[in-house]
This record gives sequence, C-alpha cells and structure tokens, in this order.
Amino acid sequence: MARVVVSKLDVGGDSATADPPTLQTIRLAYGVGSGREAVPSASDFRTTYQVTIPVFSLGGLDPDGVYEFDGSLLLGALTERAQRRRWGVRLELELIQTAASAGAADIVVEGPDGAGALSVVGSAAGESLPGGGRRVVVATAVVNDPGAVTSLDGTYRIGLGDAAARPVNVAFGRFEFEG
Repeated sequence: MARVVVSKLDVGGDSATADPPTLQTIRLAYGVGSGREAVPSASDFRTTYQVTIPVFSLGGLDPDGVYEFDGSLLLGALTERAQRRRWGVRLELELIQTAASAGAADIVVEGPDGAGALSVVGSAAGESLPGGGRRVVVATAVVNDPGAVTSLDGTYRIGLGDAAARPVNVAFGRFEFEG
C-alpha cells in the first residue's frame, strides 16, 4: 500500500476535536518531462493539462461513490498525437485543512499499490491559507503508458493520524456515464 504522511504544523491543537482534511479536488494532471525526449517522472514533471473531477456533493454527478474519468483514453490520444514530447499522467488529491486541525495531527493518505509512491506537490507542509488553514496536494507516481493508467484505480484513504480515514474510490478506464 502506498502511503504519505504530511506532518502537523507546529501551532498546537487538540487531536480529539480535530476534523479530517476535506477533499477539495480530484485531478488528473497530464504533463511532460523537462527535455524533448525526457520521460516524465515524479522529479521531472511539468503539468500541461489538467482534468478536474467534480467531488460528490448533494445532487452532484457521482451518486455511486466512484469518481470516474477515462484517463487512459486521453493519455493515449496525447501520446499518439505528440510529435516532439513524451507524456505522462498522475493523480492529484487536493486537500484543505482548517486552522484548528492543522496543528492537531498528521494528515495520512494511503493509496492502492498501483499508485506507486505518494508524494506532496510543492512544500512538504502544504500552502498556507488565510486564517491559518492549509492546502496540501498529494500526487501518485507518474504513469507514462496509456494501458497502465488504470493502475491508479482503487481506494485512497484520507485521514488524520490514527483516526478512521475517509475512503475515496477512483477509476480511470471509463467515463462516469459509461458505468
């Protein structure tokens, strides 16, 4: 199981009353490496296109609880049509944490084995928000083969410390309306 821990901020807090981070955005980031023939990797990834999947809300698009987008099809089209660059894709989960919870406990994100190593995009502590909260973006490994995009499928768990984690189910081999 892939796992990343984002350390709590040194601002104090009570883990007993802390709320888990909110999933703000599920995003597939398509990008290239730094050089013409460079294969995009976690350390050398430049986002070019992004597809944001709506997060379920009352009356939202996703009543089955599985967030779906045909990421394989889009990476295949980019790879086939690209004349001068190699392409890759990674899953990004954008999390928002309140000021009251940011110092209470570590954020823990776990993903399926196919996700590869999980990492934080940008600063390891995330980006500060007005009022003391923070935004943290957790990304999977970069996938370069259209046939392997579905390796990012599965259940991701987002929580605080040892507390029960919220499951988020994703699938990238079909469109939402095909399910």
